[in-house]
Amino acid sequence: MKRPRRLPIMSLDELEGWFDTAKPAPHCRGVSMLNGFLTGLAAGPVFLLPNDWMWHVVGEHEQRAFIGNKIQAVIDTIVDHYNLIAHQLTRAGAYAPIYMRTDDEEVLAGDWADGFFGAMNLSLEQWSPLFADKKAGEPLLIILTQTTDPQQAEIITTAYPKPPEAQLLFKEAWRALPKAVEAIYAYSKPLRFNPAAPANQA
Repeated sequence: MKRPRRLPIMSLDELEGWFDTAKPAPHCRGVSMLNGFLTGLAAGPVFLLPNDWMWHVVGEHEQRAFIGNKIQAVIDTIVDHYNLIAHQLTRAGAYAPIYMRTDDEEVLAGDWADGFFGAMNLSLEQWSPLFADKKAGEPLLIILTQTTDPQQAEIITTAYPKPPEAQLLFKEAWRALPKAVEAIYAYSKPLRFNPAAPANQA
């Protein structure tokens, strides 16, 4: 009997098509949200393995994956995209978020930011110290002002009773997201890659 062979990595357009048509609907709404979610995982203070977070992307489809079927190809593609983002973050200026756009090319950063916030929610306690440091706190504020999740308003109000002017630039804040991600990654890197750090003892 021949061993099943893995299907090739999908293009992001093919992956978007899977998100659009998969039944039941995956937890992730599409590639833009996925990109934000994986960016939050790759840039944040805690290292998590795919087994820790894949369910939050594909839902119960994870249970149906086996080598050679489309669900496994989806999962392989998601892990490949995570690895790409992690590699981009090691090079200044290389990271570029994937945004939704209207027919008029207006940028919609909500899905991306919702994905990033979803990654934060997996270990929110370990993210809390970042709000107390200006180098990480203000970049986080820029990201959270773009989310559509109602929890973000409470977090911003708690962390910034008098929000800085950055919040007033809501519509154009998406332009600052790549630099914000780089700043968060730089702050988190010593915690993320230090096994003795409290954030990695959870």
